[in-house]
Amino acid sequence: MLSIVELIASFVLVAVAADSFTNAVEWIDARTGLTSSASGAVVAALGSSLPETIVAFIALVVLHDPRSQAIGIGAVIGAPVMLGTVVLCLMGALALARARRGGSAGLRIQVAPTVFGATLFMATFALALAASFVNSRSAHVAAAVAVVLAYGAYLYYHLRVTEPEAETMPPRLRIAPRLQQPPMLLVGVQLLVALAVSAVASRWLVASLSAAAAWLAIAPFVISLVLSPIATELPEAMSVVLWLRRGEDTLAINNVLGAMMFQTSIACAIAMLATPWSLPRAGYLAAATVLLAIAMVVIVTIVRRRVEPLALVMTGLFYLAMIATGAFSHGSLAAASP
Repeated sequence: MLSIVELIASFVLVAVAADSFTNAVEWIDARTGLTSSASGAVVAALGSSLPETIVAFIALVVLHDPRSQAIGIGAVIGAPVMLGTVVLCLMGALALARARRGGSAGLRIQVAPTVFGATLFMATFALALAASFVNSRSAHVAAAVAVVLAYGAYLYYHLRVTEPEAETMPPRLRIAPRLQQPPMLLVGVQLLVALAVSAVASRWLVASLSAAAAWLAIAPFVISLVLSPIATELPEAMSVVLWLRRGEDTLAINNVLGAMMFQTSIACAIAMLATPWSLPRAGYLAAATVLLAIAMVVIVTIVRRRVEPLALVMTGLFYLAMIATGAFSHGSLAAASP
């Protein structure tokens, strides 16, 4: 019973932190003149990626033992996989539900920035994966430099994207609801506090899920494969839900793509420099899953000349197919080590 109460409490805390985070990002957009594309791809993506990146850094660099390195590499690979399948699927489903309720049909997202971000992600992730087949320190260093430069190109592109100016102001700042124009200091404080609470609440949620699974006699590998990644990316999923409800489709998609780029470039660079950078079979299957899912989205977007919610929903099928292959059996997970 205590585990269930903790599970509910941690979920509520994650939801509150996600709401405060998205609210702060919207005010950064309003007060600095950043476009929704830049806010989502840079501010929101960097912030929401920071907690799991810190976890990977501690596992890969600080602890540095083989078990910790395996966990760290799993986090580096798992984050873009979850974002590029489950979270994008959620975004598409919410857009379809919004249209059925009489809301705006489709997604109000610029095609060019979306295609650019998704294509650059595929190229960057493919390069990082290719480096894992080469047992050479110099090759890993060169690949790490290349993926970091790719992230720099991603930031440069989105900071130069132009959009029509927004006509509506965001909701009142959560920590200063009486102020119509809150100062940037308060916006920054809310952003940092929301990030800290989100990180703590996500870890609490993972621990609560583990305890609940033990009580329900669920195998530990199910936790490591499904529940823990979902909990880790829950703040991003909550942000997507909130932004789509408010009609901020550009913020939502660029938050997801920006986080995927950050994990694929910065986090992969850390892993390539701090470990031998060799992946188990399960890691390659997961990577192939997200690459195929994003390639499908890019092709449909180019052909249809818009981001189709149904194409985003279909990314979830790739994740289910990955699970259904049976490659992530208990034995393979136990034996897999980078």
